[in-house]
Amino acid sequence: MKFAIRIADTHVLFVFRRCSACKRKRSLRTNSFFARFPKISLGDLMLTIYLWSIDQSRRQTACMLSLSDNAVGRVFRCLEDVCSIDIGRNPIVPFAGRCLVKCDESKFNHKPKYNRGRRTSDLWVFGVISCDTRPSRGYYEVVEKRDRATLLPILAKCLQPGSEVHTDDWGAYDNLEQHLPHLVLRHRIVVHADNFVDPATGVHTQEAESAWAALKGPIKQRRGISREDLQVYLDERMWRQWRGLNQIIANFIPVLASQYVDYVA
Repeated sequence: MKFAIRIADTHVLFVFRRCSACKRKRSLRTNSFFARFPKISLGDLMLTIYLWSIDQSRRQTACMLSLSDNAVGRVFRCLEDVCSIDIGRNPIVPFAGRCLVKCDESKFNHKPKYNRGRRTSDLWVFGVISCDTRPSRGYYEVVEKRDRATLLPILAKCLQPGSEVHTDDWGAYDNLEQHLPHLVLRHRIVVHADNFVDPATGVHTQEAESAWAALKGPIKQRRGISREDLQVYLDERMWRQWRGLNQIIANFIPVLASQYVDYVA
């Protein structure tokens, strides 16, 4: 099959390929990601993927391409799904080798303005941050509870034997060396009620606090996120950190293509 498309032709809805052997034509969209959005031009879809890759907001993308917020939101959500599926197929945990990790939990509830509106149940995310790279990279999972029975299996999933763990003084972390003896070589604590950085040991969880700020920023731009969508969003953020690295679009396109195996080039 041979075909050609110019990205500048953002108004083009369909491009056909012609088989050199049988001379039959087939839409470029057939069995591909593009088939999910038949009313959005191919050029606009490619530009939307690019703008998503550079972390442009949904509203800015819609404004730049003269698309509706709803259309851009649907495309972005599908791109997040692609990242989530790839994380599920190729897990990022456990972290490589012995490492220093920092653990924390954070509430992701959308705060109603002036305390008006219906209150929702607390929505918590547990984060395990690997500090062996700069910037740090993490594993994030939505949790129903913050007790030991919930958090320790997640921590165990992320660690290799001989790791050092830094946490605050939340009770679920007590005696980590005893509860995870083959994984946690050393557990150090900072009491946030006294200091953010322990003056005697220098222990802190600032990388975790930075991670929460980075994760919540895009959610604030979206004016909140549903409970059902939060884990998919976290998976996309993890994919960017661990797989996208500094070449998001170059690393993402092969992953996108791999999830449409019925597509015939």
